[in-house]
Amino acid sequence: MNETQGAEHVHAAGSRCPCRSVKRRSHKKSRNGCQNCKRRRIKILVVPTGPRKRGRPLKWVPGPDTSTQASAQVPIDPKLSSPETSQPSLPLCVDDIRLYHHYITVTSLTIGDDVMWRDKVPRLAFDNPYVLHLMLALSALHLARLRAMEATKYELLAEKHHSMALPHITRLLPQIKRENCSALYIATVLVCNYAFAKPPKKGHLLIQYDGTETAWWNLFRGVRFVIETVGLPAIFSGPIGPFPPESTSNVPPPVGKSGYIAWEKPLADLGIMIHSSQPPGLLNLVEIFEALVCCFSDVFGTAEQPQDVTHGKTHIVMRWVWFLDADFTKEVERLNPQVLILLAYHSVLVQTLESFWYMRGWGYRMLESITEKLDQRYVAWISWPWDQIEPGCDNDLLSLD
Repeated sequence: MNETQGAEHVHAAGSRCPCRSVKRRSHKKSRNGCQNCKRRRIKILVVPTGPRKRGRPLKWVPGPDTSTQASAQVPIDPKLSSPETSQPSLPLCVDDIRLYHHYITVTSLTIGDDVMWRDKVPRLAFDNPYVLHLMLALSALHLARLRAMEATKYELLAEKHHSMALPHITRLLPQIKRENCSALYIATVLVCNYAFAKPPKKGHLLIQYDGTETAWWNLFRGVRFVIETVGLPAIFSGPIGPFPPESTSNVPPPVGKSGYIAWEKPLADLGIMIHSSQPPGLLNLVEIFEALVCCFSDVFGTAEQPQDVTHGKTHIVMRWVWFLDADFTKEVERLNPQVLILLAYHSVLVQTLESFWYMRGWGYRMLESITEKLDQRYVAWISWPWDQIEPGCDNDLLSLD
């Protein structure tokens, strides 16, 4: 008799009794288990993992197990965690954020090309941390001049970031290529600006190594190496382009004298002395003198065609230092009178750059040091540079920004 039918049945004692019909209870076991589970009679329960997709959609919130399973199924691009492409993270601190803010809002507007130094260089620095460290170092020196009461603090911050950047530059320069030449060019320029931003010490001759200061000629070798290796078009073909650079330079107003000065007669007299004192087979002072004359002409113009703007021409003034070689620096160390006199005349050009805060006081300090080291028999030859040079104002903190 079917169990589900309502009928009488006989008990073991022989009596009859009516029973109510009994329905079989549905089971929740799954028949989808593996053969091993079926053989061992392991019960498999069906757990729903999502809503039934019938009728009106229901709002379904996944449980913890479901979200874990879903997240585990998301593929992860191995490139995102590759140690070859990842950049080292930089720990942030309030001082560094302050330095970065000051660079963006103030310092970058005092270097030259606003668009490049304020917008393009920071973007370049995000992928090249050594550039970022040099930006912060220069910003710290700027704040050290603006905030005399906190100068020591900012000078220490500047030294910290500068020291963190230099090993990377030294390691990457021999490996320069098109992909990193823009960053290395900016880095070498910032290294030069950083060296100038440190107040000049008494006795500094701009290119002489005195045991505590790096020779300027050595600093320029980094910039020159980058340019001569890959060329300016390659450097400015990347994130700091285009080439030639856009003419958006913001040169601060001149400090002290500005405009044309009558330089032709004093340099003509100097040329006579240089030609007559040129030792055979040694350093070609005549060629170095002629390069200096070209710089004076490009900065000040001539009596017939004077230049209206005579300050802030860094690329012209430093072109002469670029022209010098190791033999010239050796003659500086030997205190060669003719070489020191050429440096004294160049200090007049250096002072035209003192509209930039980091160049403040360099022309005066150079000429002062040359005067102390020059043989007294030649002091009359530097009277004209002294007439053009005004006392340095590197301590005039109110006018730096």
